[in-house]
Amino acid sequence: MSASSVVASLALVLFVGTSARAQPSLPECEVSPPPIELPEVPPSQGWEVCISPGVSTTLRFDAPLPPGAVVLRGRERFVDVLMGTHSFMVLPSAALQPGERFEVEVRFGDGSAPTNATFWLVVHPAVATHQVNVLRHPRTVEDYQRENQAEREKSQRLAREMERMRAEHGPGGLTGLIANGWVTVLGKGVQAKSIGESVTRASTNALKVYQVDSYRSNLVDVTKARVAVAVELKNRGGGQPWVVKGAALMVLGGEARSVSTFWQSEPLDSDAEKAGWVVVELELPVAELQGPRTLKLWDESGGRLVTLGNVTFP
Repeated sequence: MSASSVVASLALVLFVGTSARAQPSLPECEVSPPPIELPEVPPSQGWEVCISPGVSTTLRFDAPLPPGAVVLRGRERFVDVLMGTHSFMVLPSAALQPGERFEVEVRFGDGSAPTNATFWLVVHPAVATHQVNVLRHPRTVEDYQRENQAEREKSQRLAREMERMRAEHGPGGLTGLIANGWVTVLGKGVQAKSIGESVTRASTNALKVYQVDSYRSNLVDVTKARVAVAVELKNRGGGQPWVVKGAALMVLGGEARSVSTFWQSEPLDSDAEKAGWVVVELELPVAELQGPRTLKLWDESGGRLVTLGNVTFP
């Protein structure tokens, strides 16, 4: 693909978004999910909690946990497992593979219902739940008021995001670029640079990585910027077709910023001679763009990862 073709494809994704797909669930993962409320008869399938290599996850209970109350299947696969009087923390090792599941059985010792509960720690390639509160006892009116307030604030944030997306996906072409403030005569247009020689490629990457370009568009709000990364990829010979299903940019402290928009030129089949492009885009605070970052791409299985380190933006 020529440089002009890449820029044209990027423009479609970065500014118009007509070919973009929404970020899917793999599974549904939140850094700070709502509390898990245990009924008197818990479901047999239990509850899923997202974990990710190198990031600690804590289950915090509102009931005391007696010694030996928590049993983790596959304990040896974790770097650290800490048991408290009201909490249980795990630190997954880097060897865990996306999609792996680890059963956690919790037995309560006070005789109240439920007497036990089952949780499944599901390995996600980038996003981990930092803490989830597990509630076994009835909540107070104040608890519900706090949760309702949090839900209202979340709804307001989503409404603002919807308005922003409507504005972005309004007029197309040059009109759309100008209307969104992404191309101006004041130096606030799109900047681009080639970073293919400076990025690091994980030895475990499922695909071959060739050219890598990064893009940045400063917004009217000077505290934020819109960025994108275009990656040229080839499937390794004999591999199954690969289609991007999710992406995340890792910022300071290992925090994952989910990609809101991504685009792929075509599925990457097992023909190792044929390359394709993946473009990912997101909006970030300018402060989070300082210094190198890590980009992760994954397919539907979550196990066929592409990890690029030392990603920088203009």
